[in-house]
This record gives sequence, structure tokens and C-alpha cells, in this order.
Amino acid sequence: MKKSIGLLPLVLCLLCMVSACKDEDETVLSTDCYIHSFALGNVTRQVNTKTEAGKDTTYYITYNASYYPMRVNQLEGKIANKDSLPYNSRVNAVLATLEYSGTVVYRKVEEEGTWHSYSPSDSIDFSNPLVFRVYSQDYTAWRDYLVEVNIHRQNGDEFVWRKVAEPGLWDEADSLKAMVWNGRLWVFSSKGGNRRTFSASLPDGIDWTEQTVSGCETADVTTLVVWNEKLYMSQTDGTLLRSEDGLEWHTVQAGRPLRLLAADETGIYAMWDGKIFRSTDGMAWTEEALDEDPALLPSRDVAAVAYVQGNGMRRILLGGNRSATDYPSDEWAMLWSRSTPAADEPSHWAYFNVSPDNAYACPRLERLNMVRYDEVVLAFGGASLGDDAHEPLDAFYVSEDNGVTWKADGVYVLPEELCGQEVPVASVVESGSRLWIVAGRQVWRGQLARLGFADR
Repeated sequence: MKKSIGLLPLVLCLLCMVSACKDEDETVLSTDCYIHSFALGNVTRQVNTKTEAGKDTTYYITYNASYYPMRVNQLEGKIANKDSLPYNSRVNAVLATLEYSGTVVYRKVEEEGTWHSYSPSDSIDFSNPLVFRVYSQDYTAWRDYLVEVNIHRQNGDEFVWRKVAEPGLWDEADSLKAMVWNGRLWVFSSKGGNRRTFSASLPDGIDWTEQTVSGCETADVTTLVVWNEKLYMSQTDGTLLRSEDGLEWHTVQAGRPLRLLAADETGIYAMWDGKIFRSTDGMAWTEEALDEDPALLPSRDVAAVAYVQGNGMRRILLGGNRSATDYPSDEWAMLWSRSTPAADEPSHWAYFNVSPDNAYACPRLERLNMVRYDEVVLAFGGASLGDDAHEPLDAFYVSEDNGVTWKADGVYVLPEELCGQEVPVASVVESGSRLWIVAGRQVWRGQLARLGFADR
């Protein structure tokens, strides 16, 4: 129970208690008056989400706010948490544990006349800044601290999008590829016999300039990968190209119809003749083991993403479709995975058979894109291949289990303006927190709010 008392009666009462308890030996009272530490107790948070049926729902959780340390600044007389509490945290009735020298009282900043005595068993309203005052034991000195509890004012699970540019430089492109390289955002486009390259500065991505390129007149720009600080692309006839600046391209390998897939810390990967190969220089290639029929490999709308999981496991996810004419009964995308506990251990490619009870396999999307973002994999693209199940750019399909299931969860969302647009699309993640999407002539920058809190 909180006790509101006037400041003068409080001081007089405490002084009388000290005098009444004094014995024949003189007691020397301390003049120290400061707070050593300050910690919050349990806090309730409201969570708003959606059910699997898409309906809004609300529930409440309680967490220990001591994991968000309150920093005591003795010089400035301020106490606050550098890491803000989660969005929708309720701090109107929270216990606080203090270590201090002296006697502590507190009040609201705007209520100068009314003080409350501090007790670790009484809850405190931290919705607004408070003044905590510490008196020395002899009441000859005191010190004030301004106490503020910071709470995120934005939902950390809100995906925020901004259309940063609409340059139109690559209008009418058949295909696009985006990448972050050498501190800039790059877009490679192809249209018929033309290959064009554009770049913009980061982090704004607003002003785009065209770069003059040579040697890649028939390149398949969707195969672009970065390996060992160099760029690699396959040409439409399978010839492998390499560039050190993204502008001048030279032939590395000819004679094999290689289709580049991905690159990780151990090398670059390509498909050829129904097989997958790995190389560290683009010249010598080693065949990789497959655990299923090579006929299950994708032949169109191919996308791949390489990443390292939180447990150190290295993984490459490969997805795409087979010909709708040759395989009209296909219902889902073809998904393969390569995983290794360490870089030097052997591995093989595993095909993801879709079990009858898995209602969330990766959909057969044209122009499939896959990116690793916020410890999940996001897949999106054009319309469904062979049916009308999905509109172009209708949703992110989210996999939290490295490719087994894919769900549109309502947290990771595409810009609404893009839904239904049948345009070439490319995507890339910058610095782990910003997601760039180039869709037709539009350039979008998105970020999950909680991943951007550290940037503010």
C-alpha cells in the first residue's frame, strides 16, 4: 500500500525516532545519500496478433523487466533503461528493487508537494517520469534522481515499408537481380539482347545512375552471385563469367551449360545436366551428392539462399519449379537443402518430400525469390504456376523450420501497393535488418521495426 505524506512531517518523524533510540554512546549518522542500483520487477504486456483464420486476437504475458537494466547516472542524477521495454508494456503498477544509502521518497515530476515513501513491496506507477529523492541518515543532505522507464512506442513486429524511388531506368525489363556490394545497392536488368547495370548509394537508395558494362551481353542476370569478393554470372548458353568491379566481365568457363545457384563461404554452386556442382574458382568443379532423383531438381523460377543458422549449421536452400507442361501434376515448388555442421565436412543435397499432412509446402510461384531475414526464410514471387491459387506478390511465405513449412503469418508483409502486379522482381537484405525489393520500376525499402531500434 502506498503512503502519501508531506515532506516536513516525514523528516520530523524520522528525526524523533533517531533521538528516541539514542543511547549513552554517541551515534554518528552517515551523510551518504545516493542510489546504488535500480531494478524493475515483473511487467505485463499486451500482445496483438492474428489467428490462423486471420482474425485479430489479444492476449497478455508477464515478463521480468530486470532483463532491461536501469542505468544509474550519478553525475547527471538520472536513472533510465537504455534498452526500451517491449511495445505495449504496462508499467502503471510495477515493483522496484533499490540498493541505496539513506532514506528514499519519490513523487511525480509535476507534483512538487506530495511525496511517497518507497517500499520494495509497494507497486509504483512508472507511466510518467518520477523524481526519487534520497536523504542522508542525518538529514543534512539529499540527492534527487530523475527516473524514466522507456518503452518502445512502435510495435516491434510491425513491418514498415517505404517506396524510396521509382526511377524507371529499367522499364520493360524481363528479369532483375539486386545485390548489395561495395557499399552500394546494385540492380542488374535484362531485356532481350540488352544487359544494363544501375547503382545507388546506401542507405537511401534514391538516386540511381547507370553504369557502363561490357562482356555480359547474353548473361542471365538472375544467376548473379558474390564469391571471394568477385562477381559471377552464367550466360544463357551456360558460359561462366566473372568480374571484379561489376562492369567488365570475362569468360571463366565455357563448354559446360552451368546455371549458377548460390555461393557460401566454401564456394559457388551450379546446376548442369541434372547435377549440382561446387567450385572455388569457377574452373574446377566437384559433383555434389543428391539423395533423390535429379529429375526433382527445379528447372525454372530458380531461387537459392545461403546462410548460417544460430547453432552454426551452414545451409543452402534451393527452390523453384519444374516445367508445367512436363509436370502438370506438380502442386508445390521443388525444395532442396544442403546443410553441414562445419565448412570442411562432407554434405549432400536433400530433397524435401511434401508429406500428405503438410498443408504449408512452398507454393509454385513464378519468378520465385528467397531471402534470409530475421532468422527465417521468406519466399515470394509472381502468380502461381499452373493454377490461380496465388496472385502475384500477394504475400511473404515464411519458413521458420528451414524450408519444411511456409506460412503467410501477417508479421512479414509485402507493400500492399505491389499486390497483384505482374512485374519482374528482385530482393536483397542489407546489414541484416533492411530488406530491399525492386519490383518493376519501383524500389522499396522495408524493415521489421524491432530490428531498426538499434539504429535510432
